[in-house]
Amino acid sequence: MSRPLEGLRVLDLTRFVAGSQATALLAAFGADVVKLEVPPGGDPYRVQGTERLGDQSVLFLSLNSGKRSVGLDFRSPLAAEAIDRFLASAHFLVENARPGSLGRYGLDWETVHERYPSIVYGSISGYGDVGPDAARGGFDLILQAESGLMSVTGSEGSGPVKVGAPVLDVGAALCCAFGLLAAHIERERTGIGSHVSSSLLEFALGALGSLAASTFVSGEAPGLLGTHSPTFAPYGGFRTADGWIVLAGAGSEDLWVRCCKVLGADDLLDDPRFADNASRVRHRDELTDALEEVLRQRPTAHWLASLEAEGVPAAEVQNVAQVFASEQTQALAVVQEMHHETAGEYRVVGPPVRLGPERFAYPSAAPSLGEHTFEVLNELGFRRDEVERLVAEGVAFAS
Repeated sequence: MSRPLEGLRVLDLTRFVAGSQATALLAAFGADVVKLEVPPGGDPYRVQGTERLGDQSVLFLSLNSGKRSVGLDFRSPLAAEAIDRFLASAHFLVENARPGSLGRYGLDWETVHERYPSIVYGSISGYGDVGPDAARGGFDLILQAESGLMSVTGSEGSGPVKVGAPVLDVGAALCCAFGLLAAHIERERTGIGSHVSSSLLEFALGALGSLAASTFVSGEAPGLLGTHSPTFAPYGGFRTADGWIVLAGAGSEDLWVRCCKVLGADDLLDDPRFADNASRVRHRDELTDALEEVLRQRPTAHWLASLEAEGVPAAEVQNVAQVFASEQTQALAVVQEMHHETAGEYRVVGPPVRLGPERFAYPSAAPSLGEHTFEVLNELGFRRDEVERLVAEGVAFAS
């Protein structure tokens, strides 16, 4: 399939999740993503996490497929010429350092833009690049708490709960990739690159969506909602005899009537506490108890079949293994098989986007640290003995 970013080079200074995810997407779109890793360890995720394949961390493999790795300490004055050549050949530079911290190495937006004005420069941070918190480091857990996301996730019994997946990291990565593509289109018109900035906080604020809009009007912050909605009821998670389902029986009053019919709970239709959606939201806890009293009498499979027959949206709460074993996930072909020289076979979730009927895929496995040092520096005009000298001086690393 055609890869729209073929022929474009990305200088990748990212580490951890958000930045690495953004540049991996660019690699899937066809860009030549060259990941600069400071020796001797490179990206910290090479050694983090609980699962390993051979000598490789699954965390690193999952976030860096499709890239080339150059072991080079860009902080060293001895690397200055190599960095200049990288910048001269790059169409994008992407980083997720703390705002302003790359300035001491001449790799901040202002310096790069002055010297190489056509480069599109992407930054991902925790709190954005302006304001009193700009210089703070950003971790998904911390931003889930400070963004208000955790304040509506969980129940009175559990207290605030983080979303299990690193949704803010991934969301900020997607926003950055989107912005980089938009800036590339603008550069095609003007020849001038832009500074694209995204952050975990900004994505979290955008994700609050209708919750924010309601708060703006009412002046009241929503509390812990568990799996339930602040604006519709019944719309959330309910226990059955053998598990959990989510039930969306509040899209219309007709849907509410059909829901009660399936459950054999027609008496709820005459209860003034549940007379309309607004009433049901006000009495959500009582409604949940009444529905669960019925739902816990039979297994999940029974209720799903019955609700589907009446056109009431519902689903089983599945675990991660179930999801990837499902026919629907397999039909989407989103899981990609990769082969790494030392880790062997591994699987990753590919980019969540298709072009026509074909899915974008990572063109290669994640690289070993410094796997492409000689190859890439040779492309930039360095002789082998010059690279070997950088390696001997500890400025570069090659595997």
